[in-house]
Amino acid sequence: MNLVAFSLLCAGAAWVLPACIDPLASDAVERPELVLAAGSELPDLSDDPIKRAALDRADGLDDDYIALRSAFARGERVWYWDLGPASPAPIPLYMLVLADPQGVFETRAGRFSPLPHPPIFDAIPGDPGYSPWWTAVLWPVTDAYADQVIGSFAAMDEAFRQGLVSASIRLPMTINCPVVLPEARLEKVPGDRLSAAEPSEAYYKGTAVYYFSFDVIDVTDPTVPIAPVYTVRREGGEPLSEPWRGVDFTSDGDQLDSNDLFAQVPGDAGYSGMVELYDAVVTDGEFIDRSGSDATSELDDAAQLFIDGEPDPTRTVALQSEGVIVNRPIRTPPPEATP
Repeated sequence: MNLVAFSLLCAGAAWVLPACIDPLASDAVERPELVLAAGSELPDLSDDPIKRAALDRADGLDDDYIALRSAFARGERVWYWDLGPASPAPIPLYMLVLADPQGVFETRAGRFSPLPHPPIFDAIPGDPGYSPWWTAVLWPVTDAYADQVIGSFAAMDEAFRQGLVSASIRLPMTINCPVVLPEARLEKVPGDRLSAAEPSEAYYKGTAVYYFSFDVIDVTDPTVPIAPVYTVRREGGEPLSEPWRGVDFTSDGDQLDSNDLFAQVPGDAGYSGMVELYDAVVTDGEFIDRSGSDATSELDDAAQLFIDGEPDPTRTVALQSEGVIVNRPIRTPPPEATP
């Protein structure tokens, strides 16, 4: 998602802000070489074999093809992407914007629209403090800006010193944008590789990196909301999860289905896509391994594990947090793949 795509994502939303935050570059050392001429291309970080290997180790993905997986929520089958363990503490993302009376971003300094310049990150997987969640910081351009390329936070400081941008404005929102390798692909329709999306470009410390974009949520807390996901297993058995077990329970030719239970779905007040994994040990029943269907289970709602907020003793043998926070945004609901 470049900034134009982000504007479409936010179409119809007005983000009202209290004021501009203090400039971040008041004491910056002059480094005019950081701001590049219009049309300049940044080197691809993944072309460096050492940096590429480090990103590959740290991005949390088991495969460059990020397939949709299935689980249950509210009595229905849901699809989600497993993007691996992640920090729920947002970090800043910079956007170049232009004053625009019809702009999608409404602040007390006026309305703004994003420019077709990639967003700018200051951390990627493997860096201290990296999170796939980004707090959007707008940098309005001035009349002196002539499509220069600003490829890092340090370059933005220099752009501010040169008068190319005015004081930054922090939005009360955060965006789920995990950084991935350029060859990563995101499945959009279950089982249909032709539907897979390519990542978008961003800038990071003078290089090009890539990312996928998911949920945008209002947030003023230090972390985004986290909801439970229950990994169901019978007492004495292993998780009822094809990815975990490496078994095709449903004979549909993949190993992407589970009887996991999401407690929240998009549209819920506390939904973000960030989840804490819980081991849910239950009594015997007709789950996806016996029904032979990835859409049929007698346990298809997290609420079935509880009575009056406490584990139901007739069904729930034990519940225990696995101590893992994972980025699992839900796609609701994609069309089935065309045969």
